[in-house]
Amino acid sequence: MKQLISLILGLLCLVSCTDSIEEKANTHYVLAEQAFRKGAYDVAREQIDSIRLNYPKAFDTRRKAVKLRLEIDLAEGQQSVEESDRIIQQKTELVERMKGKMVLEPVKGTVGNYVSPAQTLDKIAHDMLRAQVDEHGLLTLTSIYCGTLGHKAVKVESEGQSLQTPASSATFYSESNGVKLEEAVFSNDHEVGVSAFISQHVGKKVLLTFIGKSKNETITMTPTDIKAISDIYDLYLQMKILNDARVRYADACEQIKFIHIKLDELEGGKKTDKD
Repeated sequence: MKQLISLILGLLCLVSCTDSIEEKANTHYVLAEQAFRKGAYDVAREQIDSIRLNYPKAFDTRRKAVKLRLEIDLAEGQQSVEESDRIIQQKTELVERMKGKMVLEPVKGTVGNYVSPAQTLDKIAHDMLRAQVDEHGLLTLTSIYCGTLGHKAVKVESEGQSLQTPASSATFYSESNGVKLEEAVFSNDHEVGVSAFISQHVGKKVLLTFIGKSKNETITMTPTDIKAISDIYDLYLQMKILNDARVRYADACEQIKFIHIKLDELEGGKKTDKD
């Protein structure tokens, strides 16, 4: 008889403790739900994490919290889709207008390159730095030196500041109308922000140094070339914003699909809380 009474009391204590755990966990859930409704998603996640970490045996509340977390992720995904779509619409129109002011030079077997009308291939007749951005948004600088210097890097200077490229791994040598030409191409990391530097010094004196094997050659960039590089850099920036928005849009759409699958599983009674 005493054993039976002890068993009953133990069970009552267990039920009482379980109820207490659920009540405490539910307090965090209510706070999480309120934060979610107000759009404070990070705060809501913090409350849900508190349930998971501090009340692992509050199974009923944890099941509700799993669904709420999915709803938070869904809301953020939908918000990302809307914001990305707005940017895509705005930047697509802007980029097309900017492209319309450039010249698209076709490249055999690959994508074309947008260049300023002031720096088309037929206008290469002096030492210069030429900018272009391809149809995928890749920015490239090409240093062109008329003569023999063996240069593979360049440095730009203005108002006491300077920036130098690393040695290019893509150099070319040719001859046109009896004049020898050297070209060094700088793309991606090798461009190291030279286009941005020049863009920041439009209207200022910019020195361009061709760094050769045994000697260097320094010229003053023409205002036309400075403006041309600045215009291409502006186009590159807008294309980058547009491309990044397209990636975020696609990622958000995939995220939303995944969340809907998980929510359907919850509605079907499948267990998704594996931790």
